[in-house]
Amino acid sequence: MEISFHYVVEITTGEDELRLDRYLADEQELCRRSQLKQRLLSLQVNGRDRKVSFKVREGDVITGTLAPPVASDAVAQPVDLAVIREEREFLVIDKPQGLVVHPGAGNPDQTLVNGLLWRYQDRMDSDLVQAEPNRPGIVHRLDKDTSGVMIIARSLEVHQYLVEQFSSGSIRKRYIALVKGSPRGDGGTLETRLGRDPDQRRRYAVVEDGGKPAVTNWKVLRRYENYSLILLQPSTGRTHQLRVHMAHLGIPILGDPIYARRDRRHPEATLMLHALSLRISPAPGWDAHEFRAVLPERFIPFLR
Repeated sequence: MEISFHYVVEITTGEDELRLDRYLADEQELCRRSQLKQRLLSLQVNGRDRKVSFKVREGDVITGTLAPPVASDAVAQPVDLAVIREEREFLVIDKPQGLVVHPGAGNPDQTLVNGLLWRYQDRMDSDLVQAEPNRPGIVHRLDKDTSGVMIIARSLEVHQYLVEQFSSGSIRKRYIALVKGSPRGDGGTLETRLGRDPDQRRRYAVVEDGGKPAVTNWKVLRRYENYSLILLQPSTGRTHQLRVHMAHLGIPILGDPIYARRDRRHPEATLMLHALSLRISPAPGWDAHEFRAVLPERFIPFLR
């Protein structure tokens, strides 16, 4: 089935113009740039046919159709999965630090998706696997270095429902982080706009113009001599949101390889960010659930 798309351009990179393929792949995450030429059936900007090299500006209207995803390159592989809950409609996983969620550039295999295919492919809705061959059941992601609770859909109907729940902000997520320094105050709400850092494309940054709204609620749980334990509850789900927001407050997350400097006291520390709990709203046939992932061992020596 063809996929139609419609976007009104918001430039979030700090550039006045941006290549159309970069906008669709990087800003809207429509699909990978390498797939665009293969899958595009039609592409228009302000009603006129355009090539992917065309440069779009703020306010341009992009429309088009995309062919269905190509067959998945993901193969079933044995990957250790810590299953918190297994239901007919969904799975809840405690993702370990270092595990990539789905195959991509630089990580072609040994991902969470490879492990799901190995363990659950015969018990997943075939329509779901066909509709999302590269990431069956995946409705949200955690960074490679972030551990914690994730929910996986087992049918196309539940997948669509959960995607809507995440989009509307109905799903409540709580994270715990060990940060460098001590914030002013015991908590608050940080509301900014996040966009790609124009100087370093793999980074995101708080921007004045453009970007996308990002809201994080935070609370200090405990203060140490040079560190603080923080509870985080994001109301939006932007890429690297919690990591950027903590750095913006002047308390970067300990062990963050992108937004923090190597800590002199704990140079061996890896990213101290963990998805602690996730609460989903009720759906027909099942009640509201809250799932928790226990604090990882890497936190224990620091908390002692």
